[in-house]
Amino acid sequence: MTDPQQPSTPPAWYPDPDPANPGGQRWWDGVRWTEHSRPAVPPTAAPTGAPAQQNVYQPAYQQPGYQPAYQQPGYVQQMPVGGAVFPRVAPGTSSNTWSVWLVVALPLVVIIAFMFVDFTSYLRTVFELGSSSEDYSGAAPAITSAMSQYFIMILLIDLLGLVAYGLSVLFAYFDHRELQRRGFVRPFHWAWTFLGGIVYVIGRAVVVNRRGGAHGLWPIWGLIAVFVIEMVLIGVKVAMVANSIGSLVTSYGGSFS
Repeated sequence: MTDPQQPSTPPAWYPDPDPANPGGQRWWDGVRWTEHSRPAVPPTAAPTGAPAQQNVYQPAYQQPGYQPAYQQPGYVQQMPVGGAVFPRVAPGTSSNTWSVWLVVALPLVVIIAFMFVDFTSYLRTVFELGSSSEDYSGAAPAITSAMSQYFIMILLIDLLGLVAYGLSVLFAYFDHRELQRRGFVRPFHWAWTFLGGIVYVIGRAVVVNRRGGAHGLWPIWGLIAVFVIEMVLIGVKVAMVANSIGSLVTSYGGSFS
């Protein structure tokens, strides 16, 4: 067991403790040995006429010594020069998962539901009451009914948005787990989805591309497509409401004078 007070070894390539890979290196992810390894690099021959001994510069940090197979290496106080270098996945490894596309598409559900909010009936009730010459005290039930229906629809849209938010966090967790299963070392963490699905999708694309995953930018293009669709749908809804207001003004405008 390791001392809980001892700092963890930073992720890096270290001498492989597996006897089947003599002289090679294996990736330590900061907690345990991973399945990523690489063989030993054959030494290059010294040039002819080189002096018998040369002073070779050694970095300040030292890699941990040989450990029994798949045990934690000794603590290294300094990070490797340039920071940790994470291994790349096998060429052609796809980063597309069903869960990330659900994170991308979930905002459309809320916008589509918003399209069904009936602003016209609410506005018609307002215009009818405004043009009526009767005492407004008798119109209280109609006003209450119209406003209740309108605010219930808005409340349902808000609740749907909260459900979509929670589902996006859940789907991001599934996506993060699937990327790890495919060999991506330390993919973008799913908890970033709490700041919004767009934050997770963009950060994920950056990390996946650094790890050499295929199709890493496809979800970004999906975000752009979803944004365009949202703008079109919102524009259509605004045009519909404006047209309804124009028709109501034409129908009831003379009653206000």
